[in-house]
Amino acid sequence: MAKNVNIIPEEINLIQIDILESSIKDLPKKEALGFNLNVGHSTMHNLDEQRVKIGLVIDLDSDSNLVDGKAHFVFDFHYQIQNLSNFYQFKENGEPLFSGIFISTLIGLSFSTARGIIFERLLNTNLQGIILPVVDPKKILLLND
Repeated sequence: MAKNVNIIPEEINLIQIDILESSIKDLPKKEALGFNLNVGHSTMHNLDEQRVKIGLVIDLDSDSNLVDGKAHFVFDFHYQIQNLSNFYQFKENGEPLFSGIFISTLIGLSFSTARGIIFERLLNTNLQGIILPVVDPKKILLLND
């Protein structure tokens, strides 16, 4: 990307969070187990309204063969971005190509917010205490490329 524009946090406004799916298969009893984390993402935009939507799918599965605890969440995070045009260029076919660091920043904000929501959702279950790890958003971005 030819432009090198600084991301100003105050120009990123999280305006809506939608929890599209939320399912928890609880453990029969509270026990300390390891869990596998799988994350997927999608990105949509509305250039005229300077909006970007980050979709996240987050799955937690017990890594034990003896019990089958799991949780599944699908989120949409809606952002209003001041000066959105600073973060993309048009490809030859007319489609916008967003800066990787910009999209990584939005994925990082979204994942961090989802971590808190999932922690709260698991509080009254036997999965209580599971805290999603801090993840480099660039790695999430690369999962779908």
